[in-house]
Amino acid sequence: MPSPRRTDLPQSRQSRQSLTEEVEHLLRGKLIRDTCTADMLASLYSVSRRTMYRHLKAEGRTFQQVANGVRCEIACTLIAETDLSFRQIAEILNYSEASAFTRAFSRWTGQPPSAWRSTHLGLTGWSGRRPHARLRRHDPASSGKAPIP
Repeated sequence: MPSPRRTDLPQSRQSRQSLTEEVEHLLRGKLIRDTCTADMLASLYSVSRRTMYRHLKAEGRTFQQVANGVRCEIACTLIAETDLSFRQIAEILNYSEASAFTRAFSRWTGQPPSAWRSTHLGLTGWSGRRPHARLRRHDPASSGKAPIP
């Protein structure tokens, strides 16, 4: 079977980024705000879902792989940089139940969210303010103040 032609996609899509990178970028924004399906993303490119699948396949990826990779990236950031509960993170990522999210996260990373949080808290390089951040204890010797309980 011949590889998909670039002319299958609209002229505006023919950029230097791979389709995988563009889909990842769109998913990052859409997954947090709403449910995002392959049909929805394909319509943004004015192509059928099947055409988008062919192009992703030519890049060695499937839509599900790309979507799960983005979900994992978002989940890791939220777990490490916030004190949101796993139930809240599951809701943000549109999982029906926290247990479904926990199983998916364990499949992606090889460990449950609780173990991942304990080893990665604050290590993802988030450059902005930590929303819902936990109060951290500080060294009373350095400031002359009592520690935060």
